[in-house]
Amino acid sequence: MAEHMSEKELNKLINMLELSRIESEVSIEESFMEDDNSDNERDGRLLVRAGKIFVQDPLSGGSPAVISALLPVLLHVNGQVLTEPSAVTSQDIIEWEIVEPPLYTITVSEDRLLAFFTLLGSKRFPWKLNDHFTASIVEVKASQDSANVIGMLGLNQIIVDFEHKKIIQNLNISGIHAELQNPTYQPITAAKGRAAVPGENAYLELFFSETIENEFSEIEGQVDYRSHLRIPSVIRGEVIARKIPVVEGIPGYDVYGEILYPPEPADVTVTARNNTVLLINNEVRALREGRPRVTGDKVKCFDICTSYLVPGNVSIHTGNIIFSGDVIIRGNVEDNMIIESLGNVYVSGSVYNSTITATGSILVKGNVVNSKLYSGYFGVMYNRIYNFSKQLIEECKVLQNATQMLVQAVQSHKKSVKYGQAVLLLLESKFQKIPQLIKELLLVLDTVKASFHKDLEQTLHFLNLFLKPVQLVDFLTETSLSGVIGILEELHVSVARMQESKVEVNIGKCQNSTLKSNGDINIHRDGIVQSELFSSGNITFHKTFSVCRGSKLEAGGNILAYFVGGESGAQSFLKAKQSVTVRKMYMGKVTIDRFTADIMEPVENIIFDIETVRMIKLRMEAKP
Repeated sequence: MAEHMSEKELNKLINMLELSRIESEVSIEESFMEDDNSDNERDGRLLVRAGKIFVQDPLSGGSPAVISALLPVLLHVNGQVLTEPSAVTSQDIIEWEIVEPPLYTITVSEDRLLAFFTLLGSKRFPWKLNDHFTASIVEVKASQDSANVIGMLGLNQIIVDFEHKKIIQNLNISGIHAELQNPTYQPITAAKGRAAVPGENAYLELFFSETIENEFSEIEGQVDYRSHLRIPSVIRGEVIARKIPVVEGIPGYDVYGEILYPPEPADVTVTARNNTVLLINNEVRALREGRPRVTGDKVKCFDICTSYLVPGNVSIHTGNIIFSGDVIIRGNVEDNMIIESLGNVYVSGSVYNSTITATGSILVKGNVVNSKLYSGYFGVMYNRIYNFSKQLIEECKVLQNATQMLVQAVQSHKKSVKYGQAVLLLLESKFQKIPQLIKELLLVLDTVKASFHKDLEQTLHFLNLFLKPVQLVDFLTETSLSGVIGILEELHVSVARMQESKVEVNIGKCQNSTLKSNGDINIHRDGIVQSELFSSGNITFHKTFSVCRGSKLEAGGNILAYFVGGESGAQSFLKAKQSVTVRKMYMGKVTIDRFTADIMEPVENIIFDIETVRMIKLRMEAKP
């Protein structure tokens, strides 16, 4: 049997026990009777004593007591967590708990390459509710008993936590232990990953300049490409470019041990076209002398551009010129002529009432009068082969669908019809535009001075087939019609691929003309009058005496001009993405990005940027 405790021992134990709970229960009613200086003695009351919360209901006409808690105390009223001050009565079940703050935190960087351990404390102490005298509004608080330690933070516990979070890569156990022994309470690096090493994109080394040639000469009937340093030229066998292949990246890993893959490096597709060859070591070599060029966007195409030389003027006697390389004109371009180049165009003289499109650059040493010059991207968009083939593709696809519907309608009546005959009937009744487009495209293709498309002869054959009804009925099938559409699409794309990236339009002066370039526009002499210029790059007047009168200029970069407008009142409109610089501007309008200011009086030596335009606009608006 168990030994009985002596009375002395019992008294000793009683003295050690917490008897405040009994005392508080005895004196609850007395405590509620104490005065808390409340404005309304009829209100409900709260009392916190010996770790318990007591509620007294309000008297008639009074309001219920209001309770809230300050962390780490968390109150539950009738099983619901209390998040804001709430009214309670004696019928409510009020419970409390301590939401104990952590002794440390583990955080991971956004890229998951670093994990940090931050020590907040190494010991745990017991908590108890603070007593609060009776009151109608009570905020329940708790405090620690720092004299009693109920737990110590250990290294094993921390390591288990890291493992639970699956942070196991290169765990810095010694660093965590050192922090526990000599706390700094600052974040320390607890684990490290290894970043993936990105690869290197493939790129091209060009061994020639893409800058427009602004000088050229002829020696004994041959163009001398080496007569000026700025003229890019190569000789047979010369390396014109080299592709540097991609360098693959190296995978890494994060603090969780997961593999981090580097992004795939971008490759460059290179093809060798006319007069060039791509070697196994990724070098592009020239097979003949001429001007090297690279065209295309996603696919970089190299070729050696030969030139078509007109020793005199381009006129009704020479006819329009369509050429798959550079066009060099030693004289003028006379009225109502068209020059379409899948390369650069050089004119030693002037251009009158004509249209020049070039997938490369355009140089006119003289004057441009009543004409249209389209370079680079715009040279492609306004190219007749490009446009006619595009329209034909669209029309032929509609024709293909219409033919299929017609054949199915005939078959539904238990009859049959030749595919070619159905196409012919539709061409004569509903698609009369197609033969006309074919005639216009054939007319353009017949005047091409050199082959730029590997299947050009086959293209001409199929296009001519559409103009011969007998052959059309006998030989055209759904498959062959799809083939024609495919040939037209290749023809269309082949022109688009001729667009050069670094292009310019260089002129002496122009009047009543339109110039569009996806590169820079340079005016080297007198200036421009009554013209429209659009440049994706910069528009620059190079002579200090150059004028800009009655014209509209728009640049994706900057505009540099000298004398804009005039005393006669011929206003000009200048729009640029970045800035407009003028020596003197009389009247007109300046737009920088989305901000516009009207120039109502002369200004001199000014650089218009967004802030300048805003100030001018505000000043003008403030005038009466």
